[in-house]
Amino acid sequence: MSPLISLFGAGMITALGHTLSIKLVNHKHLEQAKANNRHVIYAFWHEGLLVATYAFRRQDIRVLVSQHRDGEYISRTIERMGYTTVRGSSTRGGTRALFRMSAAGVAGSDLGVTVDGPRGPRHRVKPGIIYMAGRSGLPILPFAVSCAKPYILSSWDRFMIPWPFTRAVIAFGEPLSIPGEMDKDAIETYRLELENRLSTVRTAADESLTQEKIC
Repeated sequence: MSPLISLFGAGMITALGHTLSIKLVNHKHLEQAKANNRHVIYAFWHEGLLVATYAFRRQDIRVLVSQHRDGEYISRTIERMGYTTVRGSSTRGGTRALFRMSAAGVAGSDLGVTVDGPRGPRHRVKPGIIYMAGRSGLPILPFAVSCAKPYILSSWDRFMIPWPFTRAVIAFGEPLSIPGEMDKDAIETYRLELENRLSTVRTAADESLTQEKIC
């Protein structure tokens, strides 16, 4: 891929992001998860990737990016915005990528995972993040993105692209700590709990936008 393409992509995201009014909701949960100099695993739906990429740029977060063809474009683009990437997904290179992400968390990096990516189903958490949290010892911090009247793509994730000069909300949920040793039933229990928390913060993000409009 030409370096110019990733440069253009990063420039477009940054230019659009500069026009947005982004509000953080329940920031206390981020502060709680970060207490005592701890790092976190940011967990969010694939639909909010564009806004999240801008909002968390230049924070040296290590992000899991798929090995599919479009993953190469995404990887090079977000690396220009200050992220470090690890390539792998639930279908290709997944086990190796989970080990590398977990090791990075142990070494002192914040991690980022689109938990229903790279190909869905939409709003269904893949279990990889649960393994990752158990191995790294890092708490999972769920958050969700909502935009005022976004352009919604007809893709599996209903990807959101905010219009310039519009409002967006990032709502954080309570951190979720995962034990190091788990059986399959425990993994499924934590997976469902994370799914529920992400659904809750998605609703909170939507409601925050609605309340601002009423006010």
